[in-house]
Amino acid sequence: MASVYVMAFESTHAAMASEAALAASCAHVAMIPTPRAISAGCGMSMRFHAEDDAHASALADVCAEAKGLAALYREASKADYVLVEEL
Repeated sequence: MASVYVMAFESTHAAMASEAALAASCAHVAMIPTPRAISAGCGMSMRFHAEDDAHASALADVCAEAKGLAALYREASKADYVLVEEL
């Protein structure tokens, strides 16, 4: 069963470019407001589904614009997120 992942961004430009890049590789991509439990410089985050942390990291690697400007989290519950990696 797939898990929910959130990429939180430090810039709006990185968020928008990453959405376009990931949408080509992943069918379920949605821009969302950054959850309160996650602190990031930009108020935009991207939510998507992946089989596991390794798959989510591989999908995040497609987002070249996010390098150094984002972090990948796994949703543990609606209000709790686990940091997977800094991108």
